[in-house]
Amino acid sequence: MAYVIMVPGLAVRNYLRPSADCLRSHGHDVDLLPPIGWRSVGTDLTDYAQRIARHAVDHGPADLLIGLSIGTQAATLAAIATPAVRRLLLVSPTLDPARRSTAAALRAWAGGEDHRNSPRLSLQAHDWTNAGPGGIYQGLQSAIKVPLETELPRAAEGRPVTVVHADTDLLSPLPFAADIAQRAGARLLVIPDAPHSWPIGDDDRFVALVARLVSER
Repeated sequence: MAYVIMVPGLAVRNYLRPSADCLRSHGHDVDLLPPIGWRSVGTDLTDYAQRIARHAVDHGPADLLIGLSIGTQAATLAAIATPAVRRLLLVSPTLDPARRSTAAALRAWAGGEDHRNSPRLSLQAHDWTNAGPGGIYQGLQSAIKVPLETELPRAAEGRPVTVVHADTDLLSPLPFAADIAQRAGARLLVIPDAPHSWPIGDDDRFVALVARLVSER
């Protein structure tokens, strides 16, 4: 089937394990990477993206590179850095201009999500211990400096890009997702009844989307 790399959001990964496992059960080869912010990874988004690009070169090429939340920014920079990424999927892209300050970003992030499938606090807190407050803060500071609206068009050169907006997302607004998709000539998909942390709790639709994307030429 396909080789898929998943890039999680800031300092969290466990919420994506069921989705990665579901892809594997459908025959895909999946690498769910550790997130930016963890002590083992570091907090510089550009360095993190370079590591993702090297991973794609060493293990790929990647049929599909998936970035989720702040992982969308890292995945975009990684795709710019290497042709070893055939397709790019960005889920719940960050950070829109209105949240591109420390106070605004922390306020939005601390507000959390309000959906029945949203990750439990206990699950997220377990991941956060691998980062600590400093790792989370510094990772966020690095992400604030990466504007997707200027970087995504560069990543879209020579590969198809799909941008996904979850329709109950409280952290990443639809106008931002639509704007970056338009600038990059990317496809925009709006997922009904889905939170910022999509595809949590929605593996069937996620697997179907991945199958559709990797089958397209």
